[in-house]
Amino acid sequence: MDAISVYPMASGQIVMEKRMEIIANNIANVSTTGFRRDTPIFASQVAPLSKANSLGGAEDPTGGKSPLPVPWFIVLDEVVTDFSQGIIRVTDDPLDIAIDGNGFFQVDTPSGVRYTRNGSFRLSTEGQIVTQNGNPVLGEGGVITLPPGLITIDEEGRISVQGNEGGAPVQVDLLALVNIEDLARMKRMGDNLFELVGANATLFPEGRVRQGALEGSNVDPITEMVAMITAMRHYEAAQKAMQAVDDMAIKNANQIGQLRP
Repeated sequence: MDAISVYPMASGQIVMEKRMEIIANNIANVSTTGFRRDTPIFASQVAPLSKANSLGGAEDPTGGKSPLPVPWFIVLDEVVTDFSQGIIRVTDDPLDIAIDGNGFFQVDTPSGVRYTRNGSFRLSTEGQIVTQNGNPVLGEGGVITLPPGLITIDEEGRISVQGNEGGAPVQVDLLALVNIEDLARMKRMGDNLFELVGANATLFPEGRVRQGALEGSNVDPITEMVAMITAMRHYEAAQKAMQAVDDMAIKNANQIGQLRP
């Protein structure tokens, strides 16, 4: 089998497998609150001449190898996260909070502060606002701890509680929304959380929040299914091309040296 011909096609199959993995993960999270879809970016890469010659080649008069056709490969260059906003739906749960526009919630995790758009929160037994996985949500005063009572959150993220005995609501804390200027530095960490690498987040007091609502995933299932079908067709085309090259090599090997009458 001709390595110069097969390697580029094999690399195409490998990146199509990776593309299908990313698409499958997007589809699996189509109903995940605040999820952000990933998009694979591919690039072509030319093998170094020394690497190409290591695949074989005829000896030239000086003892070196004559240059072979230099193969190129398709590689996964990067995975880009699409941070466009999803559709906001009303839930009427007082601890469901959606960010309308830019911004992220800050979450305190064992690995440090992480960022998310998933505003599906709950109260812990200690009265803290936490994520569904139990990580505390941060306000300007740190971990947000609320007294018993009716919780209200205004558009600026001010959290107030009206005690069970009645009276006027009392502001307890302010959601520490942040803005990330360079979203390319956001690294996905699982559990719908992101880590900010090599940059700093800035407080975003003008961010708008909506209590009793959640932001959905920004995954369009139809778009993802079309992309999945396209990736599968590219994979199959590369497979057929590899088979054709293999058949041709076998045919040439069987015919070379045969004496014809």
